[in-house]
Amino acid sequence: MAGKKLASLALAVVLALSLLVVPAGAAGNGVGVLLDGVPVAYDDNYGYPFLDSAGRTQVPFRRTMETFGCTVSWDNENRVAIAEKDGVRVEVPIGQAYLLRNGQRVDLDTVAQIRNTRTFLPIRPVVEAFGAAVTWDGGNRQVLITTGADLVRVHFLDVGQGDAALIDCGTVEVLIDGGDNGAGKDVVAYLAPYVDGALDYVIATHPDADHIGGLDDVLEAYQVGEVIDSGRASDTKTYADYWAAVQAEGCTFSYDTDRIIPLSGNTVLSILETGDDWADSNDCSVVAQLTCGNVQVLFTGDMTQEVEAASLSLFGDIDVLKVGHHGSASSTSPAFLDVVQPECAVVSYGLDNRYGHPTTQVLQRLLGRGLPVYGTGKSGPIVLTTDGYSYSFNTTVTLSLRDAGNG
Repeated sequence: MAGKKLASLALAVVLALSLLVVPAGAAGNGVGVLLDGVPVAYDDNYGYPFLDSAGRTQVPFRRTMETFGCTVSWDNENRVAIAEKDGVRVEVPIGQAYLLRNGQRVDLDTVAQIRNTRTFLPIRPVVEAFGAAVTWDGGNRQVLITTGADLVRVHFLDVGQGDAALIDCGTVEVLIDGGDNGAGKDVVAYLAPYVDGALDYVIATHPDADHIGGLDDVLEAYQVGEVIDSGRASDTKTYADYWAAVQAEGCTFSYDTDRIIPLSGNTVLSILETGDDWADSNDCSVVAQLTCGNVQVLFTGDMTQEVEAASLSLFGDIDVLKVGHHGSASSTSPAFLDVVQPECAVVSYGLDNRYGHPTTQVLQRLLGRGLPVYGTGKSGPIVLTTDGYSYSFNTTVTLSLRDAGNG
């Protein structure tokens, strides 16, 4: 009888212990992290992920970032967690709603914190700063991190009151515009970590200085495979410098016509011809749509409502809209939005610019549809990362009507 009691007691202990086992990658409240499909293993020594008061997943700093492949360190004097990988240095100050990526500030909607002497970081903005894609599996309460060359990244550069965007698709890179004359060297420096060999395509959407001003510096700094131009010239010195740089490059040169440019197995860039006979050179802008699997990003240059109306049949449902003409009231009409139905929008503009961009009218049109709107004037460089199924941004800071320039 005593033997049976001892056996029953032993079985009860085993069952109790089995209920206390926390799965690899799971926190005490059931939050886990999967890195390229493999659970990150947390334990009592490192701590476990948890959801903070802002609803963001906080993860143990050292275990997570070392598993991600980073070298980690701690600045005790300034209370800053530091992670470095592949030339990227991310500094996350405790209790501050921002991080620094290679010295560039990225604002956050939550803060890193110390809990029980352990450092915890908000996972999404930190790993996105290294170019990873992050999604949330609500059903299984897991953060899914995807890395690798199959990811496509769109960088909306902060060039002040101007436009510049880089599409980085594995070993293929496309630059759309280059900001104004003063932005050229900054654009060249920004591209350096991403250009593999030649810069495959440069698209000059139209001859305005705030779009092509920096392209002569880019053409001088990089071997360029092809320049795609709107076909409109200008009598400005800025255009003369750009055109001289194109000729000196000796690369393939073409005007925008309907075409599809393969970038990878599941990614293409489509040039959508909207006409070149418009009186305003803004309306002759090169319009391009990036399609990566099921994710679409539309770049509209400075196209105005007149061209939008005449070209509605060219457009369809998209995910991300690069807002036309820096958020000018002359672009992004309700009829256009009805057709493209974006899930979110990005505005490239300079803070406190003299044009009043982005305007109240355009922000009202976008925000009225419930869209998150990101802006370079507020966030600095904005990076979209996609695996063709989902996408994420490197910032959670969005624009409100208070950010309108009232132009």
